[in-house]
Amino acid sequence: MLIGIDASRATREQRTGTEGYSLHLIRALLELDQHNEYVLYFNRPPRLGLFPASPRWRARVMPCPRLWTHLRLSLEMLAAPPDVLFVPAHVLPIGHPRRSVVTVHDLGYRHEPQAHRPLDRLYLDISTRYNARAASHVIADSAATKRDLVQLYGTDPQRITVVPLGVDELFQPVTDPARLAAVRAKYGLPGDYLLYVGTLQPRKNLVRLIEAWARVIGDWRLEIGDC
Repeated sequence: MLIGIDASRATREQRTGTEGYSLHLIRALLELDQHNEYVLYFNRPPRLGLFPASPRWRARVMPCPRLWTHLRLSLEMLAAPPDVLFVPAHVLPIGHPRRSVVTVHDLGYRHEPQAHRPLDRLYLDISTRYNARAASHVIADSAATKRDLVQLYGTDPQRITVVPLGVDELFQPVTDPARLAAVRAKYGLPGDYLLYVGTLQPRKNLVRLIEAWARVIGDWRLEIGDC
């Protein structure tokens, strides 16, 4: 089977959560799958070594200054469609194979609309609703996302599979005292602290975190890192 993947979001140097999901999931598929073949679609050439070398996949680089997904990728789907198209971190192109799979990460904009700018909220609503209707199958990060798709967009639950997020090998305990001391010294970290790493956006609810932290925590320090 030839599986096509929209890898355009995986090549960004400064990645958010969905882009990191795209990169690491594609890497894992290319390393573990010994049966299928893959074509990865890019809007710019990927950095050398970003994906594992294997004869089972090839890159299709298709530059396009505007509307890459719905124009250039759609044309590619019409001219040379794969058996299955997978979109892990974006929206399905208007032109797509009958068998298309998309990941929907969350519908937070429906629960906390005030945390999103109006145009962003409108785009998220339109694109997610379209994904849920157009894809032959939907991957949801959690049971909560699946429930939202069913209740808010009327998606058939039989077309949704919950696949919890994996954990990168980077996230494991560090026990080397020298490494721990070096990181503490570099960032001026105290003995006990809680670390938040993420984008600094209203929808992250950091104001509530800071307020709660000030009320219930004693000597621990809250460290907020912007990525």
